Amino acid sequence: MITTAVSDGPEGLEQRTFECAKCGHTETRTMAFDPLESNAVGWIKGELQPPK
Repeated sequence: MITTAVSDGPEGLEQRTFECAKCGHTETRTMAFDPLESNAVGWIKGELQPPK
């Protein structure tokens, strides 16, 4: 299953939609949001910095 969509859910949670690459089955789950475990980690560890 691959993540095909991420949207805001109730406070502290997010809705993630997964899809099977072989059969196309989709499933949506409500999950705890942890910025260090999400796609945001690329921004946090990236070279992009705010202006000084």
